Amino acid sequence: MSDWVCHLADRRREAGISLTALAAQVDVSRQALTAIEAGRSAPSTPLALKLAGALGCRVEDLFRLASGPMEQRFPELAGSRVVLGEVSGRWVAHPLGPTVPRPADALVDAEGGIELLVDPAILGGATLVAGCAPALGVLAGRSRATWLHAGSTTALDWLASGRVHVAGMHLADHDAPAVHDALLRERLAGEIEVVTLHVWREGLVSAPHDPLDLAGLSAPSLRIARRPAGSGASRVLDRALGAAGAPPARGPLVETHDDAARAVLLGAADAAVVIEPVAQAFGLPFLPLSEERFELFVRTEHLDLPGVAALLDTLAGAPFAREIRGMGPYDLTLAGSRRRVAA
Repeated sequence: MSDWVCHLADRRREAGISLTALAAQVDVSRQALTAIEAGRSAPSTPLALKLAGALGCRVEDLFRLASGPMEQRFPELAGSRVVLGEVSGRWVAHPLGPTVPRPADALVDAEGGIELLVDPAILGGATLVAGCAPALGVLAGRSRATWLHAGSTTALDWLASGRVHVAGMHLADHDAPAVHDALLRERLAGEIEVVTLHVWREGLVSAPHDPLDLAGLSAPSLRIARRPAGSGASRVLDRALGAAGAPPARGPLVETHDDAARAVLLGAADAAVVIEPVAQAFGLPFLPLSEERFELFVRTEHLDLPGVAALLDTLAGAPFAREIRGMGPYDLTLAGSRRRVAA
């Protein structure tokens, strides 16, 4: 982590100025400005003054000395275990539930102060990646990133608000990536690198002794495990219920694909929407409803961060692909493919 923080990219996006246009305005190369925004190069005093003038702000609004996580407070997380990360020069904290079996970076005291549990030197380089795909846990582990389980809409919200470096989403069918592109343009600003993780199928699971078809969704007594609003599974379930002319789902609210399958297996629900690898792992009948591509989104100014680069290199590597294929029916044909969206 450098000893200074750059807010240039944030200010530039707020002003609606492209990287190329700003570089031309202050008479530097686009590459030089990219290095400054990524924190790899410090601007000279004359250049810092030019940048502030071009963006109509003070130099100190663009550049400041770095502060450590212990200098910030998170009163809304008082009493929580948290993981920490630095995104665009700002420290963020994500709470860990009391039953999450992973070590925390810090504890938050009653006043919102941070009590570190790890060496602060290792925190600045942490890459935060959000999404619900089990493969993200493997990808994060292999690249020393921090995986935060989140539904598709939540992950995108966190990327938009600067709470993660990478967000994963599966709200588009495998042959309709333009749906994701439209969401990016609606919710974000700036250039976004889109990287395909894999393609999977989502579908309906039911008890081993009582497999369901779509017509069975309209049964009035059917208990269907629900997923949080905005998740990919919730989208698939709502579409299936609509096609079957069935009422909204009634059943327990669960967080993950595993939780949904477990609810069916243990009799807490009669059906649920999960991904095919989870249905296979739990031995549940699977009725395919949707084939989707799971994609990762990264702001282009974060591509040069060592942790982000390591994560994307790992995704493109053969060891990662071999391991994911061993986890179930994932289609990795498009894994690592990229496109750029001007959001």
